[in-house]
Amino acid sequence: MVDERHVEIAADRLGVALDATEIASYAADASDAAAMAGSFEPATDDREPREYAAGDDEYNAFRYRVDGERGDGPLADLRVAVKDNMAVAGVPMTCGSAGVDFTPEYDATVVRRLDAAGARLLGTTNMDEFALTTTGETCAHGPTRNPATDDGVPGGSSSGSGAAVAADLADAALGSDTGGSIRIPASYCGVVGLKPTHRTVPRFGFGDLAPSLDHVGPLASSVSTAFRVYDAIAGPDPRDLSSRAARPTADTREAVGNPVDGLTVGVVDEAMAGADDGVRDRVTAALEELAADGVETTRVSLPRFDEMAAVVVAVANCEFASLLANRGLVRGSGTGYADPWRAAAADLDWDALGEGVVDSAVTFEALYEATEGRAYVGAQNVRTRFTEAVDRALEDVDALALPTTRTTAPDFGQVTTTEDVMDTIAHTGPFNLAGTPALSVPAGAVDGRPVGLQLVADWFDEPTLARLGASLESESELE
Repeated sequence: MVDERHVEIAADRLGVALDATEIASYAADASDAAAMAGSFEPATDDREPREYAAGDDEYNAFRYRVDGERGDGPLADLRVAVKDNMAVAGVPMTCGSAGVDFTPEYDATVVRRLDAAGARLLGTTNMDEFALTTTGETCAHGPTRNPATDDGVPGGSSSGSGAAVAADLADAALGSDTGGSIRIPASYCGVVGLKPTHRTVPRFGFGDLAPSLDHVGPLASSVSTAFRVYDAIAGPDPRDLSSRAARPTADTREAVGNPVDGLTVGVVDEAMAGADDGVRDRVTAALEELAADGVETTRVSLPRFDEMAAVVVAVANCEFASLLANRGLVRGSGTGYADPWRAAAADLDWDALGEGVVDSAVTFEALYEATEGRAYVGAQNVRTRFTEAVDRALEDVDALALPTTRTTAPDFGQVTTTEDVMDTIAHTGPFNLAGTPALSVPAGAVDGRPVGLQLVADWFDEPTLARLGASLESESELE
């Protein structure tokens, strides 16, 4: 029941001055509203809980293992895993944090769809705490190792998903990507990573970081496998109203292997200039292979490209802080709600959270309050102008190409500051802002560490990425 104390708290947050009579009147009105809303049950479609055991692989890729069964369907031959921020009924979902105590009784939409497609679910994979960083080192359950290199980080935040695929512990694993968290581990671990068009993959049952930037997609052992998984999980879902306008291609996998001759790829000047020499050389060599297959390459400039990592940081952290400050719910985000997860996010053990998570939440909620939201709105306005620039560039070419990351995998302990993190997302984050689909494909190696080439297409044009990615894959070998 609503009482006068609740009205006083609400008025204080809204900056509304009320006298005692008004407080009493509003308490009565809110009680009437509570009676009306009392019939709205925050229930979920519960599923049969799965038995699980702690992950024990040498790379710390898995958080929990489940003994999934193969079913009937297009993915019946695949072993799959999902990131630890996606609900699997009966399996604790920690988002890589010691401060979360939550075991869902329902499956995320993507988990349901993997099941329906016959995939064998192996378990959940480790991740950077709340998906806030990009190396795989900040997980409360220990860092993940990179199977492709002893000293380099696996990338994050989908570190366990990247490592599981790279170590052949899974054929594919779902990750989430807010500023590059699918494509960065794909690049560092030498696997394929797909960030689909924003909102084509439903996010019900997923622990949001920043709803306006979050994407869910696959990391996989091959381009074909990535798009097979994408086809299985994409498409509108009534649990996530933000996905209802999605119109993904019905069978993107069919584009794999289709000829690429006649396509035009725009190579992003700013990204090539910002990459390490070795990375740039490997990407240039891969683009030459595309040219040999009949692809025309041209140079493209994206104004303010080098500023976009800072925009991603501002937008993502403001949205994450808002989520934590508002009882686990970003009102109106439209990504679908499950009350058990909302309640868990509202009841975090702040003493058990990592320093980076607390720092992000307090710093950016304070920034939002101090600027009355202007800093966030300003970042979103810059985002809009950059998105327009990407749209214009894609009017003249079929896809953009650039190094997925500026460097190969950094050593453990090397990425320590916000500036370091921005360096890791410098080439990936811009396309979270634009919402365009982006694919990272292995393009060789420098000193034994993998290099990724990123391809970016227009909204809902995943088939072009499938064609180009498969052509690159057929030519690429780690050196």
